[in-house]
Order: sequence, then C-alpha cells, then structure tokens
Amino acid sequence: MAAGISLLVSGACFGVFMSTQRESWGRANDAMTALFAMLMIPAAYAVASIHGADTGWIRLVGTLCVAGLLTIAVTSGLTAAAKLDWKRSAKIGGVGFAALLLWMASTCALILADGKLPRALAWLGFLTLILVCVTGAIVIVTIRSGGSLLGEEQPPVAISVGAGLAYVCLVVWTTWLGLRL
Repeated sequence: MAAGISLLVSGACFGVFMSTQRESWGRANDAMTALFAMLMIPAAYAVASIHGADTGWIRLVGTLCVAGLLTIAVTSGLTAAAKLDWKRSAKIGGVGFAALLLWMASTCALILADGKLPRALAWLGFLTLILVCVTGAIVIVTIRSGGSLLGEEQPPVAISVGAGLAYVCLVVWTTWLGLRL
C-alpha cells in the first residue's frame, strides 16, 4: 500500500515539475519513484508466496520483477542525486519497468486462474497494461513520424490522456494489491 502512496506522491511531484520546470521537483519525482520501486519488492515476494513460489515460471517472473524494481530504484535514485541524466535513466529504468509490467500481467493471470485475490483487481491490472501499451504505441508513432514530446510542438492529446489514465489505474491497482496481500 505504501508503494501506491509513494507512486501517487511521485506523480504529484512530476506534475509540479512539468508545470514549473523546477529541477527540485523533478528530483523529488525521481526519489519517490525509487522509493516506489523498493516498496514494491515485498509485493512481488508476497504474490509468489500466495500463488506458489515453487512453480518455476512464477519464481522466474518474480525474480525478473525484483531485478526490474532494483533497476528502477537505482536509476531513479541516481537521477534524484544528479549522478545520472534523465534520458539515460529513462532508457535503463524503462527495462526495469517492462519487467514490472510483465510481473503485473502474470499476477493478473494468476488471480484469474486461482481466485486467491479479487478478479476485479486482475481486470483493472489488464486495463492498466492495455493503456500503457496503447499510449506507448502512440508515443512511438509520434516520434517516428517526426513529432516530438518536448519543445514548442505539442504531442497528441491521446498521449497525455492515455498516460494519465494508465497512471491512475496503476496507483489504484498497486494500492489495492497492497491492501489484499
């Protein structure tokens, strides 16, 4: 549950950073993202425990998730400490985030398969993943077509809407998962 709260605070810091362009808010966002990642590690272990860590693929996905979360924590922490630029952090941390999303998809599939957690939690997780994938695809198409996400040119509204909805869903999913573990 604390991971969900730290993710919410991270988003608030990011919003202030985008509004003010003050570096201190960007660093606060990165620090809260690192905290979120560290706080999600116990959730990965708890899900494995609930759903049978003795199953090879559950253990594998859980291990990938923990490695991804550690990657996010380190890159975001280094960015918060001004030891790593945000572009490099986003690329490396993106790999960690992909591992987290894989774990999230696996967790949702497990929930639907065994019903040990609420099925609605699984469907919210799948909705979140769909929003992330669709928004990511729009970002890729925008960049490949010569568009930009920064500067004077405004990116498509679908990116902001999709990212915002995915973010809210992720905060709710993370918090709800924490309450149920």
